Amino acid sequence: MSATSCEALRALGVEHALGAAEAPPGLVTAHQVHGAELARVPAGAPLTADALYTCGPGVAVGVRTADCVPILLADPERRVVAVIHAGWRGSAQGIAERAVRQLVRELSLDAGALVAAVGPHIGACCYEVDDPVRDAIDDGAVFSDAARERHYMLDLFELNRRQLVAAGVSPERVWRAGGCTHCDPRGYPSHRRDPQSGRMLHWLRLPVF
Repeated sequence: MSATSCEALRALGVEHALGAAEAPPGLVTAHQVHGAELARVPAGAPLTADALYTCGPGVAVGVRTADCVPILLADPERRVVAVIHAGWRGSAQGIAERAVRQLVRELSLDAGALVAAVGPHIGACCYEVDDPVRDAIDDGAVFSDAARERHYMLDLFELNRRQLVAAGVSPERVWRAGGCTHCDPRGYPSHRRDPQSGRMLHWLRLPVF
């Protein structure tokens, strides 16, 4: 497994990694519960949240995934970075949209200035779900029929992309970095393919000026 990066984030000078093997010094993570809460760092420990943000230069925030969607957000001009863990449960609760709207509300930033990088996750090619998942997600456009009756293929990238755009992120500033975790056993761990395969780390931090 090797880390990937996003060209748009590199251009902004935001240090980051998608699928990192090692954690950077001082990394802050949280206990992930497949919810939709965004927490600010620094904050009281321990943190329980599926999204973190910081305005602190040199502070790294991260999430771990194995099939779920990692999203990195950055607005260097307003000095904020955020990281999101979006599985189907968090996506059903609108975690990406809720996180962006909270950042706009708390920091008075322009959502259109954010850059979003969506990292490797299980793709619509492999993510077959059943009726309970279909019923929990109120966006029929992100499903297609599966071979099995009463099963569906879920496009988590499109679901989260649509949420980001709905919150005001410019479509051309939503980037995809990395492929399908389930398709590539050499490149990525996948909980659905192998529950013992481990997790990937995704992180970013503001530069210190």
